Amino acid sequence: MRRPVLVVCLAVFGLMAGQQLLNPILPPLAREFGFSEFALGAVWAVGGAGVVLASPFWGRRTARWGHRPVLLFSLLGAMASLLGFAVVAQLGLAKALAVPALFTAVLLTRGVLFGLTWAATPVTAQSYIADVTDGPAERVRGMAAFGAAQGLALAAGPALGGLLSLTGNLLVPVYAAPVVLAVIAVVITFALPKPPKRATRPVTVKVSPFDRRLWPFLTIGFGLYLALAIVLMTVGFLVQDRLHLTTQDTGRVTSLVMLAGAGMIILVQVVAVPRLGWTPLRLVRVGASVMTGGMLVVAVGSGGLLLGAGVAALGAGMGFATPGFMSAPTLLATRDEQGAVAGLMGSSSALAFMGGPLLGTGLYEVAPAVPYFAGAVLLAALTAFAFTVTAEPAKEPVAP
Repeated sequence: MRRPVLVVCLAVFGLMAGQQLLNPILPPLAREFGFSEFALGAVWAVGGAGVVLASPFWGRRTARWGHRPVLLFSLLGAMASLLGFAVVAQLGLAKALAVPALFTAVLLTRGVLFGLTWAATPVTAQSYIADVTDGPAERVRGMAAFGAAQGLALAAGPALGGLLSLTGNLLVPVYAAPVVLAVIAVVITFALPKPPKRATRPVTVKVSPFDRRLWPFLTIGFGLYLALAIVLMTVGFLVQDRLHLTTQDTGRVTSLVMLAGAGMIILVQVVAVPRLGWTPLRLVRVGASVMTGGMLVVAVGSGGLLLGAGVAALGAGMGFATPGFMSAPTLLATRDEQGAVAGLMGSSSALAFMGGPLLGTGLYEVAPAVPYFAGAVLLAALTAFAFTVTAEPAKEPVAP
């Protein structure tokens, strides 16, 4: 894999690791704040809404301003918002703010500000990878590296969060998250090379989400991310309630469960995907099928091992599917459309992470197993849909 791709994937890793570092402790932390499950889901949903609104904007800014400035703005903005959230969390645990004021402050820092700045990194990274890779095989490998960076963050973030929670202070992981982003920002400043100059400079081209080339893969990506969001945003509550754990133990066990899923994402994308040489569509079909089985295991699992196994299967399926539905739209679009396509893909995933927390936490308040059975039905429908999809190459090649 080319060095530029690895460097830009480092930015993706840093951003997502900082985010995922907090996820295992947010459910028990929210209960310490006096928030309901749905209230925490609303915070996640607002952050997702910010990503939905901002992703197309950042896709256009990348083409005009360049990749490095946009990445740095995203990392530093996310760092500032998480630092603000850390201060708010400290005030919340000290009971220095009433619950309504505390909820508003969390909504602004971890929701609005984080979502708006977070949005720029995935969009810019996808656009960068599309700009420095040529041909289907190299593009799939580049997108697999992007997915592996996400998977590694899903593993390293919760693991680090769980390790830091061993101190007995929930605020230690909260303050560590902005530090991770600051370090990655410094590395990106000096290590990210500019993409090669093209004979014709790419222009900003708008692409409709209903474009017949793209909408099937945008739909599949949205659905798979929606199912993943349901799990990520509720698994902390599920671990605490099914295993009857304390607040401190919940963070540690949730980290291990999430680590199982993230480890499988990395294993599949680093080891299996590059060696199998499957087409994007085959990767999507296999991944959606495996995720369906994993979601059913989570729905019925009564112990920690079964929960971990179910999440691991979900991770394996996502490991196959992600490079498939991420690379297919870039291969079906022209080079001038790459920035807009990256924006649409970012909006699609962000829309899922806007609706997923509300759907998952709302259904969780009905009964703990309900969101997972609903997720299994969704994944089964996506699997069936994937077998009806056919992909055609772009009329204009993406190679320079």
